[in-house]
This record gives sequence, structure tokens and C-alpha cells, in this order.
Amino acid sequence: MASSLSRRRLLMTAAAAAASLLPAAGCAKEDGESAGGPGYAADRPPVTIEFWYMPYGGPVQDQAVVTETEEFHKAHPNITVHPVRVPWDEALTRLSTASTSGEGPDVTVLGTTWVAGFSAIGALRPYRAEEIAAVGGEDVFAKASWSSSHLITSEEITALPWLIDIRALFYRTDVLRAVGLDPKEAFATWDSFESTLQKIKASGAGVAPLAIGLQNNFGIIHNVAPFIWASGGDLIKDDGTKSMLAEPAAIDGVTYYQRLIGLYDDPKAMALSSSDVPRAFAEGTGAITIDNSQSVAEFASDTGRAGLKAGWSTAPMPAGKAGRFGFLGGSNLGILKDARHPDAAFEFVRYLTGKASQQRYSVNSGLWPARTEAIEGTKLATEPEYAAFREMIPHGKMYPSVSAWIIVESIIAKDLRELWSAPGALTRQQVQAIMTKTTNDIDEALRDPTNTGLTP
Repeated sequence: MASSLSRRRLLMTAAAAAASLLPAAGCAKEDGESAGGPGYAADRPPVTIEFWYMPYGGPVQDQAVVTETEEFHKAHPNITVHPVRVPWDEALTRLSTASTSGEGPDVTVLGTTWVAGFSAIGALRPYRAEEIAAVGGEDVFAKASWSSSHLITSEEITALPWLIDIRALFYRTDVLRAVGLDPKEAFATWDSFESTLQKIKASGAGVAPLAIGLQNNFGIIHNVAPFIWASGGDLIKDDGTKSMLAEPAAIDGVTYYQRLIGLYDDPKAMALSSSDVPRAFAEGTGAITIDNSQSVAEFASDTGRAGLKAGWSTAPMPAGKAGRFGFLGGSNLGILKDARHPDAAFEFVRYLTGKASQQRYSVNSGLWPARTEAIEGTKLATEPEYAAFREMIPHGKMYPSVSAWIIVESIIAKDLRELWSAPGALTRQQVQAIMTKTTNDIDEALRDPTNTGLTP
């Protein structure tokens, strides 16, 4: 029997062959029209499909979603999309219930770390080869984002990339000038980054070096993971069978990051969740923070706030001994196995992953498109504040798409809380003890391949 990788290559070959039979697919991804091939033809009866999305922001994103459903309906008058906003803290439970009740949406947004779990319990309808070809194939998406399109042990593509959460540094230019540092040097490496934090702390600038929130555990994982990867370590093995957090390289990365938090983080920021930190940074908390591209538009909309009025900019994450890495997550689009109108659902997915929709949605919402070509001709490709994110995309890395990841992430969040609550920098031995416990807990969870943390 062929390996899962070989089978996936066969599927991609089939998709490429199917693409040659779909000359209209290129037009479809540009303007939302479909002419032949998979999807929902214009002469089919009117239907209404339900679309569940999770909020990355407030009214701006909600309006961006509404705009896309309206533009889609103009191109496809026989398909009406009913968007439903589902809070992130409710989404896992609601989608788990929907996967067994048959009462869920036709199309849903899925956090990239959820795809494997929902795929493992058979909740998602796999995309056919001709459908993958119709959206342009694997290569039109950012390379790292495609790794979340399927369960790592399966050749079935169950979720297409939509939006990317890629992170970089935000910093106050006035503070860097005050301590006489060039940002290209200040943030280049781990050594220069820590030296920068030391200089800011010693300068008496009246602002703490860092603003990192510690109250939502999953946000913390996304911030620490790049330091583990940059030290040459990993969270779990690529095949999802064993934790790597107690290995020396991972300990190096966590020890470095914990020291930065323990010595340089603003206590006011520590009391916040990562989603609340951007506003605090804009209002003057901390000289440097880590966040995604959405904050660029948010900061630019009101530069009169205390932390922004003297100047701000962005920089790539510092490079460790293994190179430069950034957490890459975001959202994918899945069609539920019990979708009432699967062909119309695919038509909507094709539209949302097309260049025109990706460009408009990204500009309107401030989120990064998964389709690589979609940044062309937009502010994402030209404005200096987005340069760090353009640079980080090739350095982005996703967590392995294993069925137990939801449980693994919960264990890491729970066990590592002790690291962030410490009153200062911990020794490497102290970090090792905590990470060894975390590794044992993760390995126990990984022993059961059916353990997804979801209701089957």
C-alpha cells in the first residue's frame, strides 16, 4: 500500500489533471463566477446556506463578512449565504455538537489547529480533486498554511486555507531612538534582542521593555513556540507520536523566553490576555510586543494614543541558533459532512479563497490572506508597516496536524502556567522539571489515537 504522502501526491496529480479540464476555473477564482466544473450552476434552484465564522475583531470584521456574502450573492443569485458569528470560546463545543446532530452549518471556519481533530472524527466532507483544482491547487496558498488542510496521517483534504495569523514584533520608534538602537540590529538575533530589552530597562525611559499578556493560555503558546523552533527544538514529533518539549533544544527556547518574561514584561500586561495587549500597547504599556497583522490597521486608524503618537513600527522575530521562526496559524474553511447544500457550499468556499475576495476581505479586515497572490496591489504589499509580516510568511511554521492536538495544546497551556506565574527568571533546571512533567502528560494523551478532545 502506498504511503499517505504518496497517496497525497497522487491526489495532487489528479487535481492538476482535473485543472486542465476546467478552463473556466481561473476566471472563477478572480470574479466569483463559475462556468462548468464543480460547484453550483446558475440554473439550479435557489438555496440558502449557513456560514459560521469566528471573530478576529469587532464590527470591522463583521462588516467584512457581510460584504463578502453580498458580493457572492451578486455573482450567484441562486445562493444566499446566512452568516452566523460564533465566539471562539463557544466554537469547539458548538461544532462538536453540530458534527453529530446534523444541525450545523454548511460551511464553517475552523482554527487551523482544529482541522485534524474534526477530520479524525469524520465531521468534514473531503474536497474532491476537481474541487482542489478549481480553486487553483495547493501551490496558490502559502506553503505552511497548506499543512493544516488535512490530518497528517490522511491524504484527504478536508479544510482549505482562508486567513493567516502570522506574528511579528511591534515597537515604539521613540524608545529605540532614545537608547540609540537601529531596529535592524536591535531585533536581529536572540542576543541583540535581549540586549535591547536590557538597555530599555536601564534607560529610565518610563516604559517597560515588553508588553506580553499571560492570561489566555493559548495565546501564550503561540508566542513561545517560535522560540522553541528557533532554538532547534519542537513541541511534538512530526508524526504526532511523542512530545519533544523535554529535549535540550526545546528547554533552551523556553528558558530564554521565560527569562524575557520574568525580567522585562510589564506587570500591567501580565494581567491581560494577549487579545487585550494591542490596545494596552497603543495606550503606552510596553515598548515592544508580539502581535499579528490585524493590529497594523488598528494602530494606523488612531495614532494619537500615548504609545503610538511618537512613532511605531514592526520588525521580524529575532533569529535563534536554528534560524528565524514565527507562529503561523489562522483559519481554514470546511464543509460539514451533513451540509444540506454541499455543492453550493463549495461554490462559496471557492469564492472566499479566490483572489478578488481574499484581497477585499484582507484590506477590509486587516487579516492576512492565505492565497499568496492576493497581496498583490494591496497595502499589504506596499506599506512599510506590513514589511515584517511579508518577511515572516516564509519563516512561518504551523503545529503538526495531528488528531490529538486540541488535547496537546490544553496540556501545554495548563502545565506551563507555572512558568509564567514565576516571580522572575527561572533556572534551566527549574524549566526542565516543568517541561518533563508536560512531556509525560502529552505522551500519555498521545497513546490513544482516538483521543481528539471532541465529541465523536
